[in-house]
Amino acid sequence: MFFERFRAEVGKYADGVHRLGEPAPPGAVVELPGELASFYRSWNGADLFVDAVTIWPADKVWREDDLCVFGETATEDRLAVDGHGRVVKIEEDTGETLIEGTSFGRWIEGLVAAEGVVYDREGEFNEDVFEKDSDDLTPAAAEKRERRALKVDPDAPAPAWRLAKALARLGQGKKARELLRRLTEREPAFGWAWFDLGKLAREAKDLDEAERAFAAAAEADPEYEHAGYFAAHAARVAAVRGDEAARGRHAARAVELDPDVGRAQKEAARRLVGEEQGRVAAREAAELAAAVMPRDLEVLDLFRRLKGPG
Repeated sequence: MFFERFRAEVGKYADGVHRLGEPAPPGAVVELPGELASFYRSWNGADLFVDAVTIWPADKVWREDDLCVFGETATEDRLAVDGHGRVVKIEEDTGETLIEGTSFGRWIEGLVAAEGVVYDREGEFNEDVFEKDSDDLTPAAAEKRERRALKVDPDAPAPAWRLAKALARLGQGKKARELLRRLTEREPAFGWAWFDLGKLAREAKDLDEAERAFAAAAEADPEYEHAGYFAAHAARVAAVRGDEAARGRHAARAVELDPDVGRAQKEAARRLVGEEQGRVAAREAAELAAAVMPRDLEVLDLFRRLKGPG
């Protein structure tokens, strides 16, 4: 039976943790993508994990370009099926689009398996899953959650990316890099996965891989608002390597992608330089600005205020 794993998982929870609708009217699903339509033939909408995820009734589903938007999270991130049948999440605060599942069926079954790390059978949060005074999961809880999602949907890009970030926070940078390499091979347009691979490679002193990864992040989607920022990171690594020709190429590409990238990093460094807790971020911003605008006198003055670039 389709969605059998989903039925079994939600049945393990107390009444009210999940609320499932009655089957949708047959005429309401004829325009919907295959697996989503199959879900609605069983349940005309759902509230999962006490409204953490809402799947709207079929008559509330709407289309935007190649997306069929069917629900939202508690943080108002929209959920949709794209033209390839994958489930994507459009984040409310950033507008980022993340591929959460390779199909609707694998996504929803992975969701209920993964969120069992966060919620107990009564719908309450499990102990010790959140950082103190934060809504962020601990690295250990995040690792466990994303592994559960990937066990159901092994090729889902967003869970793999979040797993890599959790592994990095747990001090397992080598495993995180290996995971990100595999992810970027499958999803070369996933700019943030390339960027995080670049950061981990730079931390490991593998400057060749770092430069390649940052450059790939910039080219993953040249129209993306942060593409110039990614290219500036490639220029910064080239500067550390002492390769002036490469620095110049990456800097030129950064400015081509975002004419304001150097100025924006200079202003960020200026804001942060006087804050004790912000000096590390100020140095990074100043180094990015210097990689793009190496002769800018204001950037050089920032380095003096930071007691030198080394």
